[in-house]
Amino acid sequence: MPIFYRGACVNSYWHLNNPIETGFTARAPGTRATIHRLMHHIARGTITSPFISLTRSPAVAWHYAVFDSLEVPIRSNPAYVYEIEINEPLPSGLKLLDPIKEIAKVLPAPTYPGPPYQHDGLPDFVLGVVNPRNMAHFLARHSQQLPFSEGTPRPPNLTLELETLVRAIRDAEILAQGSIPAAYILNRFDVY
Repeated sequence: MPIFYRGACVNSYWHLNNPIETGFTARAPGTRATIHRLMHHIARGTITSPFISLTRSPAVAWHYAVFDSLEVPIRSNPAYVYEIEINEPLPSGLKLLDPIKEIAKVLPAPTYPGPPYQHDGLPDFVLGVVNPRNMAHFLARHSQQLPFSEGTPRPPNLTLELETLVRAIRDAEILAQGSIPAAYILNRFDVY
């Protein structure tokens, strides 16, 4: 019985429109689903996509519902966390995608002559990718140069692929492509 969660900020679309009555649909369901759209959906927060973000973590859904709200959720105007159960066989037209597996299919081989998807910064560079709001200083730190190098100081490389992988892991993210019927939504929890 796989359970998924989705947070809804105060005054967001899914806060104002109850998916328990209508189900969840993507903002642009007819848009072609490509790996680049998937990565932009996760890493850049592109909401005009054929995907619906879900998480396996109720804590992540709560965090998005509470902390991404422009208004502070309060008891009289709470944010919401939706609990969704999706079993096999999936409803017609619905696909669930693990972004890590989808991205892994397109990553270059270690001997690829172009830029790698890996970063070239210090280990704590990834903390800035995980939490850019509070740890941006890790993103701005210059990439460590070898002592004999006279390279221009610069921040480490951050590819779209790496940013997407890190954020997908951070958010325990699963993407739904298609519509999630209302019958699959088990609960709506008030959070504040």
